[in-house]
Amino acid sequence: MKVKSLLTIIFILLCIIVKNSNGEEQFKKFKLITLLAAHVQDLGFNNMVNRGHVEVSKAMNLEDSQTYIVVGYNDTMRVLAPLVAIGDVDFVICSSQDHAQACKELATKYLGSSIKTQFLVRGSGATTANLITCSYNYASANYISGYFAGLFTKTNKIGFLSPGAIDNNNDSFVYAFWYGAKRANPKISFYYYNIGNYLNPDKTVAATQDLLAMGCDMVADTLNDFSTGNTLIANNRRTAMGTSGFPQRDVYGEEVIYSYNYNWTKLFYPIAQSVYSGNTNNSYWYGDFNLNDTLSFFGLSFSFTVPNDILLKFQNELNFLKSTPRLTHPYFCNDMMYTYAKKYNLTMSTNDPTHCLSSGAFTKINAPFPGMTWLGNYEIRLTEVRQPRSIQIGISAVSSFFILLVLTMMFLVVKYRENPSIRSASPIFLNFILFGAIIIYIGIILWSSTISSASCNAQFWLVTIGFTTLIGSLVVKNFRIWLIFDNPELKLVTITNLQLVPWVGVCLVINIMLMSILSSVGNLTMIDAQGIDSLGKYEFIKVCKMNSSGASTLYTILAYFAALLLIGVFVSWKIRIVDILEFNESKAIANTLYAISFCLFVIVPLMISPQDKQSEKIILCIAGLFIVTAAVMIIFIPKFYRVYYYGSGGTSDMFYKKKKQSPVATARAESGSKGSSGAGSGAGSGVKTNKRGNLVSGDFSDDTESSLSEPNKPVKVVEGAVLAEFTDDTISDLDTETNNDQPIEIISENCQIQNNNNINEDNGNQGIQENNIENQTNN
Repeated sequence: MKVKSLLTIIFILLCIIVKNSNGEEQFKKFKLITLLAAHVQDLGFNNMVNRGHVEVSKAMNLEDSQTYIVVGYNDTMRVLAPLVAIGDVDFVICSSQDHAQACKELATKYLGSSIKTQFLVRGSGATTANLITCSYNYASANYISGYFAGLFTKTNKIGFLSPGAIDNNNDSFVYAFWYGAKRANPKISFYYYNIGNYLNPDKTVAATQDLLAMGCDMVADTLNDFSTGNTLIANNRRTAMGTSGFPQRDVYGEEVIYSYNYNWTKLFYPIAQSVYSGNTNNSYWYGDFNLNDTLSFFGLSFSFTVPNDILLKFQNELNFLKSTPRLTHPYFCNDMMYTYAKKYNLTMSTNDPTHCLSSGAFTKINAPFPGMTWLGNYEIRLTEVRQPRSIQIGISAVSSFFILLVLTMMFLVVKYRENPSIRSASPIFLNFILFGAIIIYIGIILWSSTISSASCNAQFWLVTIGFTTLIGSLVVKNFRIWLIFDNPELKLVTITNLQLVPWVGVCLVINIMLMSILSSVGNLTMIDAQGIDSLGKYEFIKVCKMNSSGASTLYTILAYFAALLLIGVFVSWKIRIVDILEFNESKAIANTLYAISFCLFVIVPLMISPQDKQSEKIILCIAGLFIVTAAVMIIFIPKFYRVYYYGSGGTSDMFYKKKKQSPVATARAESGSKGSSGAGSGAGSGVKTNKRGNLVSGDFSDDTESSLSEPNKPVKVVEGAVLAEFTDDTISDLDTETNNDQPIEIISENCQIQNNNNINEDNGNQGIQENNIENQTNN
């Protein structure tokens, strides 16, 4: 008997083991799919849904369970429809209301077919053989959270963030939170924003900061992440609340004073078991607080810093909710409901039509109740990133200093216009050059200042016109020197200032025409630029922007400037052989052009390489300052130094000390000397020329300059280097009353006057050896 009994027990145990193993195998073949609306790392709603999915998979020992992140109807259909069509899924949890429509359509499509997939959809609609609905009392969770906030606030100012009127939720849950806070503390002030959706961390953070700035010490939300709480923690607030359904205190500890969490396992697991068992008599499932904590959908957690009296009041209110029928909760039934429902045409409950709102009408609450301050739909205010004020002040101060310096130079040019150092360089063109520099400096000040559409155009106009005036005047005035001295045939060359000034005007007219095209068709204007210069997502800078036509015109302007520079290089090269230092500005022009070229070789690579707009602006301003200042200093410092060193009256000797004649000039002088020697022997007291073969006038302060003196006029010639000057409207300033037959007086370097006949006798057929001729205007 004992053996028989033992065998019976073993047999029964084996049957149980086989049965259980078969059950596990069947569970393992059960395929579960859960749809999420966002990533599980949101530490909110989706994280808790995923946690419920994992717990169900573990409890049922499922080998084939998956989660998909899908957003909206189209995405849901794209992912889910193919799987359902081949019968590759048994149970689909559509966790978000974004998935509801697609899941309901698929359930309707396959109802009564061979496809046995069942769908769990959030909402309170009708159920079918393959459609299950579920929901939870979000209002009670918000109400009790608001009640805690009303008890804990110190400033009596509470803020809130909600998605707004989306997913048919409107702001009913904001109202539930506010009413809970008001019921706990009638003195509170309540402010709230609509974010626009459940997951927008950027807007959430910015809106939370605004609410904190308004004095709110308690800020909660009905969003899917913890951005609000993180912002409070980052601002060293000890009032962060976890109201996204995730147990935030498990992560942040005492940084969070209160949080509630969803326990989706308590809904998903029994529903999954019902589907697995083949039950098609589906029903509506609902999660809420429960007097039996093991059945409660919500879990609560508090910081140890919460006073006991607050905890006691909170627990009493919570127990009241648990023991009161849901449709008679305070947020459904109160003295304000009848007036509000009448104003917004909402349906009151049939049980208490004077105090209680119907369940269906509750979700339509959107407009704020008296005592709620709606701050509107939140839009992040873009932050302008400005150039450091110190840079703007520095560039403007340096430019202003140089403007004063250039104005001083203009005054000195006028004051010492009779000094040979200034007079020979054409004072009118010197002032043109300085005026162009001032215009550029003003343009640089605008370039470094705050940008507007007007300043965008003004800065281009000023800099281009200033540059054209400066370079154009420098090139044109030295173009005359080239024409006068490059005259081997001794032709009479008369070039007046009145003849030259229009050429500067031509340069400016070309510039003005090009800039007019740029301003008219280039659409040069100020814009708020985002996504450049490592800017933040909601930062911008003001920049000047032009279209492709404007860019093409700008390149044309740059090519025009390059042409001016090349002409300047050519003129500098042509006048390099001028013996008279007074007229030879080749080195000054060359050095100026070298300075400009050096800047261009530095600037162009920097502009081509990736640069922040602010760095680009700084580089352009500093380069502009360097170019203009270098040009002015190179041209004017030698002139003012000679004025200072030799005195305001000046002397022609300032140009000729230690002056070495160029090889080209020597060759031309020897050629001219041979020709003039023969002519001199035949003519006796003929005209005296320099080694260049010209009698030149060096006073470029008036409108009468030429390259040749009238013949048979008595002049005083300085041996060696000499200076010729014109001060009136005659070709030269010779004494016309003197008898033309008088011999020419030669003033030697030791100031002795010699008769030209004696010089001819001493020199024989060597010709005239003088380098330059000076007219004495005040004999």
